[in-house]
Amino acid sequence: MASCLPLRWRLVAPTLAALAGAPGAASAQDSSPARFIHRTRLDNGLEVITVENNTVPLATVLVAVRNGAFTQDSADQGMAHLYEHLLFRSYGGGRPDAFGLEVSRLNGRYNGATSEEVVYYHVAVPSRNVEQGIKLVARLVREARFSNGDLKAERPVVLDELQRDESDPEEQLQRHVDRMLWGASWCRKDVRGDSTSLAGVTLDRLKQTYARYYLPNNSALIVTGDVSSDRVFEQARDAFRDWRPGPDPFVDHPLPPIAPRTTSTAVVVAADVRDVTIRVALQGPGVGTDTAATYAADALFDVLDDPASAFQHRLVDQGPFQSVWGHYLTLDHTGPIEIVGKTTSERAEEALTDLFDELESLETLEGVTEEDLTIARKRREVSMALTLERTSLLAPQLASWWSSAGLDYYLGYDARMAAQTVDDLRRFARAYIVGRPRVIGVLAPPETTEQVAAALRRGVAGAR
Repeated sequence: MASCLPLRWRLVAPTLAALAGAPGAASAQDSSPARFIHRTRLDNGLEVITVENNTVPLATVLVAVRNGAFTQDSADQGMAHLYEHLLFRSYGGGRPDAFGLEVSRLNGRYNGATSEEVVYYHVAVPSRNVEQGIKLVARLVREARFSNGDLKAERPVVLDELQRDESDPEEQLQRHVDRMLWGASWCRKDVRGDSTSLAGVTLDRLKQTYARYYLPNNSALIVTGDVSSDRVFEQARDAFRDWRPGPDPFVDHPLPPIAPRTTSTAVVVAADVRDVTIRVALQGPGVGTDTAATYAADALFDVLDDPASAFQHRLVDQGPFQSVWGHYLTLDHTGPIEIVGKTTSERAEEALTDLFDELESLETLEGVTEEDLTIARKRREVSMALTLERTSLLAPQLASWWSSAGLDYYLGYDARMAAQTVDDLRRFARAYIVGRPRVIGVLAPPETTEQVAAALRRGVAGAR
C-alpha cells in the first residue's frame, strides 16, 4: 500500500567527436578499430545514420520515430507503447506473426521499444542480409494496417506487461514518485499507461498517431555494424522512396510545457522487502531550455557516483547507506534527476537526514576537485569505447539521442564534457537541486513505514 504525506536507461553518450567530429578526425583514426558515424538525409526528409564496425559479421537496422509519451494527452496515456506492439502485429495485414517469420528467414531477431521521447523498431541480422533488413523495417513503418481485431488481441498483452511491472515493489515506488513529480504533465511522461487509459484507446486514435508522427521527416534510419555506409544510403533511398513526408507534427500540434513542481512532497510504500529504498526525484533541465546544464548534470553524477568520491565516502563508507547513486536523464522536455539509496530499517531515519543534508549543501561540492573531473572523463572514455564495441546496443542509444537532443548535440558531447569545471557543477546544483521542490519516495517493510512517515512529518530530510 502507499500513503501520501503533504509536503521515476541513463543515456550514456559516446565519444562521438572522435567518430564524426572536425574534418580530418576520421582520417586520423583510420588505422584504429574505431567505428565512424556517417549520415545523410533523403529527399523525403528521412535521416540515415550509420556506424561501421566490421569486426563481427552482424548488423542492426533500426527505424526511430519522434513519438512516445511526450506526445500523449491525458486521454491516451500508454498509447505510444500500445502502438509499438500493434505495428508489429499489423505487418502485412495478415497473420500476426508475419513480421517474426520474415525476420526468421533472415536468420535475425527483432524488437521495439517506447520511451519518453522516441519509439523505435529494429532487427539484428547477419550483415549479408542488411539490404533485406532495411526493406523489412521500411515496409513495417510505411504500411501500417490496423484493425479492431488487432487492437482487441494486443491490448491484453500490454496490460499483462503492466501487471508484471506493478508486482515489483521497486516499480511501484518509482511509479508513485514519477506521478507526483510530473503532476499535471504526468500524461506526457507515462510510457506505460494503465488499464483505464489503455481501455480508452480507439482505432481512430491509433490512425491519427500514424498519420501525424510516422513520417520520414520525423524519423531516422540507423544502421550499425558490419556495413558499408555508401551502400546503406543507396539501399535506404530505394526502400523508403515511396514514404511520403508530411507537415512537421510539432509545428501543427505544439506540445505544452512541462508543469513545474512548486512544492515538495513524499510517499511511503509498504511492502515485504528486506531493505529500505529512498528515492528522491527533482525536475532537471531540458536540452531545449538549458542545454549547458544537461552536460553539467552528467558530469556531476559521474563524480558523485564514483565509489572513491567524498560523497560516497560520507554516505556509504562512513554513513548509513549500503549504496547510493544519482543520475540525470537527458531529454528535450525536462529530464528527471534521481538520487536512489539503499539502507536498513534501523538506519532509515539517519539515512534520510544525511542524504538531504548532502543535497541541501551540494553547491559547496565538498571534496570535489578538478582532478575528480579528469578521472571521471577518463573513466567515461573507457566506458564509451566498450559501448561502441556492441553496435547492437549502440543503435537504440543513438535513436534516443537523435530524438531527444539531436545528433549534433552528441557529436559535440565529448568536447563539452571535457570543458566542464567545478564551477559549472556548482551552478547546476544551485539551479536544480539545492532548495528545489522534490518528491521523496520510501519503500520499506510495513513495521518501518510509520517510523519513516513520522520522520517525514517532523520535517526530517527537508520535506516541506
